[in-house]
Amino acid sequence: MRRIDWIDYGKVIGIYLVVLGHTNLFFSFKDGIYIFHMPVFFFISGYLFSFSRNPVYKDFVKKRFRQLIIPYIWINIITYLFWFVLGRHFGDDANANIPWYDPLIGALLGNGSKLIHDVPIWFLVCLFVVENLFYLLFKRIKHFWIGLIIFIIVAYLNYTFNPYLMPFSFNTAIVAMIFYVFGYMMKEKEFFRKSNVLYLIIALGILIWASILNGRVEMYKNFYNNYFLFLLGGAAGIIFIVNICLYLSSWFGDANWIKYLSNNTIIISGFHLMTFSFIKAVMVYILSIPLTVLEGKIGVNILFSVISMILCLPLIFFINKYCPFIIGRKFK
Repeated sequence: MRRIDWIDYGKVIGIYLVVLGHTNLFFSFKDGIYIFHMPVFFFISGYLFSFSRNPVYKDFVKKRFRQLIIPYIWINIITYLFWFVLGRHFGDDANANIPWYDPLIGALLGNGSKLIHDVPIWFLVCLFVVENLFYLLFKRIKHFWIGLIIFIIVAYLNYTFNPYLMPFSFNTAIVAMIFYVFGYMMKEKEFFRKSNVLYLIIALGILIWASILNGRVEMYKNFYNNYFLFLLGGAAGIIFIVNICLYLSSWFGDANWIKYLSNNTIIISGFHLMTFSFIKAVMVYILSIPLTVLEGKIGVNILFSVISMILCLPLIFFINKYCPFIIGRKFK
């Protein structure tokens, strides 16, 4: 499959929004990020999927297990050890009195709300569930829009009447499937081929309106406030980001550093909270800067997120060169 330049830009913008969303931004700004940044990743994953390139289900499961679950296991081990030795003794966790076994239970269950040591990696398990469901249920469907409507209804009923978080982020996977199918359908229809400034402006307006009206979204907890506003805001955010990325790819082309970050979003997702701890330790213990300077400040947290991404680069290099098995890759 030919590499799609705007996809790389989308993954980089998406992972930066993930990092930024985990800083101490004020909540109304976070609400705007949370309503669409994870839907963007599920959309891109659906856009990239192809039945013709994955004709045998067994082979597809093996490949995605290696690419998603193996990194999930290794990142869990590394970040749990970091949390057990250091993380639980400092910051908010020091006062939370969290039993040492709670994160391990969370890792086994695959629920983001229990992944105390590294919440962001819930996405890996959830995407694995989504892709298996999609393959098994949509392999022989001709009218994808029917399946999309069914999942919108099923996800709504589950969100409304099921208060329990199911193992392996299954509740969230049902909702995420909507954006995954949307991505697959848009690729099949060849909808996103050229940027459109009108779509961009309208989508941005809907995104802002929906996020203000809806408030807090926590997809990893299967919490969306108003379910339909979340879907609307997520779809608007996707259209906005795609058009931004189409412009960027037409202006700057296939920039190598963009491709490099795009290829390593799993590492950034899995380890950026560790870089947060390092930056905060330097601020407090070396530079004597109180962490209160981060609370609710947009500019400071944007800079904080950039520094975090930069600190991930040596880790990306090290993992790819010396232990690529951590992210399910082979030695070159």
